[in-house]
Amino acid sequence: MIVEPNLGLRDRKRLETRLRLEDAAVTLVLQEGLEHTTIDAISELADVSPRTFFNYFESKDAAILGLRQARIEAVELAAHCDRVAAHGLIDSVIHLLLTVIGPPSTRPTMREDRLEILRRHPQLLTTQLAQFTQLTTEVTEAVAALAARDVRFASDAPAELAASAELVLALCGGAVRVAVKEWAEMNPTDADGAAEQLESRAISLAREVTEKLS
Repeated sequence: MIVEPNLGLRDRKRLETRLRLEDAAVTLVLQEGLEHTTIDAISELADVSPRTFFNYFESKDAAILGLRQARIEAVELAAHCDRVAAHGLIDSVIHLLLTVIGPPSTRPTMREDRLEILRRHPQLLTTQLAQFTQLTTEVTEAVAALAARDVRFASDAPAELAASAELVLALCGGAVRVAVKEWAEMNPTDADGAAEQLESRAISLAREVTEKLS
């Protein structure tokens, strides 16, 4: 999970550990195959204990695909809702999305490598699609909660609020995808500062579009 730009030592280490686990999982599958890739092997290559592995991922499939837990805790959601008044809905939704999806990998070929893994092992698509469905439902509900804090949507009926949340999510999600793509094309070698760069760029993109459409 991406945290505030000014990472403390503990958060920095957690970020580095998660990225090492993802990199190790992908490397092993490409070299040894899915069946021979185990949590013990992933943990050993990433230089952590198997017990530590489960602090980051629910299964080896999740580590291979970079799937993080989709749950948004009530306390965390409340903090995002509190941002709306000060930062606006678009800024708050993008901040939420980047928090949920986590930092992009610094492995230059990670996207291509994962696509190759899915080609070789299509059964992993079931895990990916299930996680995506859960994530979409969870995030849409969270965006609706944020929209309810915006005076422009606060008086909407539940159905209208849900529809608006989906549209806002589509806009902000698109802005995040473009920002991540631009970031990846820069061939970064360090994830430090990625959170701040991506959030700023995604917000800028979303605002530009809404201003042109208004």
